[in-house]
Amino acid sequence: MIIDFSIENFLSFKEQQTLSFVAEPPYDIHPEHLLDTPEKDLKLLKTIVIYGANASGKSNFLSAIHFLKQLILKSAENKPDEKFDLIPFLLDKELKNSATSFDINFFCNEIRYNYSLVLDKSQVFHEHLNYYPKKYKKNIFSRDLNNLGEYEYSIGTDLKPKRIYEDTALKTLPNVLFLSKMVQENSQFLKPIYDWFSNTLSEQFSLEDTAKSIHSDENFKKRFLKFLENQDIDIVDINVDKGSLAEQIIKNNNFTPEVQEKILEDLKNRYYYDIKTYHRNSDNELEPFDLELESQGTRKLFALSSLLLNNYKKFEKTFYVDELSSALHPLLVKNFLKEFNHTTFNQLICVTHDTHLINQECLRKDQIYFVEKDKSQVSSLYSLLEFNPRNDRENWELRYLSGRYGATPFFG
Repeated sequence: MIIDFSIENFLSFKEQQTLSFVAEPPYDIHPEHLLDTPEKDLKLLKTIVIYGANASGKSNFLSAIHFLKQLILKSAENKPDEKFDLIPFLLDKELKNSATSFDINFFCNEIRYNYSLVLDKSQVFHEHLNYYPKKYKKNIFSRDLNNLGEYEYSIGTDLKPKRIYEDTALKTLPNVLFLSKMVQENSQFLKPIYDWFSNTLSEQFSLEDTAKSIHSDENFKKRFLKFLENQDIDIVDINVDKGSLAEQIIKNNNFTPEVQEKILEDLKNRYYYDIKTYHRNSDNELEPFDLELESQGTRKLFALSSLLLNNYKKFEKTFYVDELSSALHPLLVKNFLKEFNHTTFNQLICVTHDTHLINQECLRKDQIYFVEKDKSQVSSLYSLLEFNPRNDRENWELRYLSGRYGATPFFG
């Protein structure tokens, strides 16, 4: 679970900005929207919804999460002198050549961790990983570039044997994260942290995820059809056939035997899923449809359903989704978030323009964030909490649309 995430000098975000999942009292308002944590006095939000005008920088914040994830997963593969695919705030002459910082607090296996990173396109300046095994801060490792251009490492007592970590530190390139390098070197202590970024922090939801579950799990299929019924989608049945992707490609093309053999080898564990939906015709008979004949909104709902219906409780995933409401009716978006808040043990960060959600019935005030871009093209992220809105009287949506909270288009 994410506790909070901060960035500085990334894309349109110039100054440090923080997105916090920490729930603010009172906790009796939408208690179903909250997650208990290993720390007794700390509750976290299940969902955060981000609003703002077009091109305000909303998606850039999600891009920062994704960028950090990919750095951790892939930087160990970097070649010497390979640049990070990093874009700082470019409209400031000093900042465009300055470092970018990331800081994330999260729970992994019931323990709080903090990971902080400062880097530019060429090298890492600062990389620290701490944790709180008994609620007290403990250093796992730290890495800092000194004024002589040399790295100073501090290897915590829990990294054993220490000599292996110290030797690997000396071999870690300036454009490689130490966390990534040590996992590549089979560090069992750091592997759960790496896996948290790989598996728990996820933007992945797709038709294929849903199709796999329908094909392999009859109970999932029943829940899925019930979910569609609750959304007023008139699909009464669904069937998914699974086949070899390599054989499908070969069947539809005239390849030489050598090419066919290579395709079979390269794609030997890859599959395609053929989805058929069924509607009732005028004679009350089931009529099959290819999924492509369903609306864009229905297909998106198919993909989103995997966030709700798969059993992610064990993994406690955190999803980040851009343009949640695109192609979906506002009532479907509202019902989706209601289902997510009531039935899952996961977290969701989403960007949307659907202002119907900005009310006390749908969300707590600490679940609503805004992004606004000023005349200097600098984006700022802030919470509805900063305006201290009344729960009982104020119409949050109307006040937002009238400009009281900012983050709306300016028409000159």
